[in-house]
Amino acid sequence: MSAVAASLLMALSMTSVANAAVISSNAKGGPGVNLQQKAGASASGAVGPGVSGPGANLGKSNGANNTNNSTNTNNTSDAVSMHEYTLSQNSKYRPYLWKDAAGNAPEYKAYVFEPKNFNGHTVFLDAGHGLGNSAIETVKSEKSYPMSDAQVLAGMKTTSVGSKGFGIGVQSRDTPDAYSHSETEPQFTVRLAVKAKDKLVAKGYRVVMGRIEENQNLSNGTRGAIASETSDIMISLHSNSSASGKVSGTVSFYPGDYDYMSGATLIGYTKTLGLTQTQPASKRLAEIMGSSISSSVGIPNIGANSARLRIFGYSSIPTTLVEVGFADNVGDAKKLIENKDELAQGIVNGVDQYFNN
Repeated sequence: MSAVAASLLMALSMTSVANAAVISSNAKGGPGVNLQQKAGASASGAVGPGVSGPGANLGKSNGANNTNNSTNTNNTSDAVSMHEYTLSQNSKYRPYLWKDAAGNAPEYKAYVFEPKNFNGHTVFLDAGHGLGNSAIETVKSEKSYPMSDAQVLAGMKTTSVGSKGFGIGVQSRDTPDAYSHSETEPQFTVRLAVKAKDKLVAKGYRVVMGRIEENQNLSNGTRGAIASETSDIMISLHSNSSASGKVSGTVSFYPGDYDYMSGATLIGYTKTLGLTQTQPASKRLAEIMGSSISSSVGIPNIGANSARLRIFGYSSIPTTLVEVGFADNVGDAKKLIENKDELAQGIVNGVDQYFNN
């Protein structure tokens, strides 16, 4: 397996980062469409205590190709009310998600940002990785495939069952970029995701995020599970690395039996995990996002490829993971550091194209 492949296989991990909040400083009260805001919700963008959503009642649109009737532009002064959302107790994924060594489940929650004028589409923006040095990186308790071993083996030939069928919640990433030597991947992803969130909300999109601060942690499966309950599509943002430090470009992924990173095919993966129906839309989303993001800053588009990632297995909506650029390549890293506004606009342009076409 190449170093690039090894890097990509660790794609949905987390690392130690600074304890800095990066929620929009421009947010103000919005309509709270289809959400029950409890006391403690913050309209200023800061996380308030005791705020929870009402289950799966987020008003998801009925189709990925509905017309985007947004009339707002990038005016973030019209930004958002924020609510916390907790994964429903009857989620089919909940029994298989990460738990601590004592078997206790953490609070599986995300943050919902409501636009002033909702356009009917909800986007889950996943800022890849997160806080390191925690139990979620050491305790192997999240099931690789969210189903019983009997169901797994009935659909595909795999050794990922029994004690081998569990993994840690996330993996750490703490290597700084090759240009500024000051930004790790978890820092990059949350900073970019927040910029993209502000732009999307200004255009009328509801945005859900699992990480809004650099010191937060969330397991891979939890991200996919919450996205499935709340959103129409999911975009997971990452940066890449290679053995040589000379590889440049954006690469995107969608679920499939063939795994681009390992070069191996696991027949039955897509069907067994119930991904067949959403796979074409996931592929289209990956193609659009890879092209839009890469062209926003003029780096090569390596293309969209199928993969087997845990975040895919826990998702029932169109989902893509995008490696925005190679942070160990000085040229790419410079653009990741200095051109986040352009990259965020590339994300917005891709979302617009997905829903409008």
